[in-house]
Amino acid sequence: MSADAVHEDLLEEEDDLAMPRKKRDDEEMDITPMIDITFLLLIFFVVASKMDPTKIGTIPSADHGLAVSADDSAIIFVDPGAGDEVILKKRDGSEFSRDEATQSTEIIEYITSELEKSIGKNKNQVMLLGDANVKVGKVTRIQQIIGDAFEDIESTYIAVKEE
Repeated sequence: MSADAVHEDLLEEEDDLAMPRKKRDDEEMDITPMIDITFLLLIFFVVASKMDPTKIGTIPSADHGLAVSADDSAIIFVDPGAGDEVILKKRDGSEFSRDEATQSTEIIEYITSELEKSIGKNKNQVMLLGDANVKVGKVTRIQQIIGDAFEDIESTYIAVKEE
């Protein structure tokens, strides 16, 4: 056999082994790899992110905050207690109950009485004066109690310390 014949036989064998290529339209684009990467990134960020709603948040200092009058607000003092507990106090210094169910009722009664005292004063807001060591979830729970019970309250303010 000549060299040309051997070369032709090899080319025929390669053609038999090669997979036929599917011709694509120029307009069609395969986005499967992009979808795979998107899901891999999504899974990575879900697994790598840390979601802890009880984590202590720091309250920023107020540079140019809005001045809110304490006389025009129902005030609740939020102090840190033992562990995850918070101690809630009224304007006169008396404490709310430590039981959360009873505390909810007392908060609603207290704010109702504060709003009734100020019929001519236009008191329609609540101010929460807290400590930096109080967990954000505890303050949010108090705001939710107030928001669910009083739809007519204009604003709930969280006091920040001005430096």
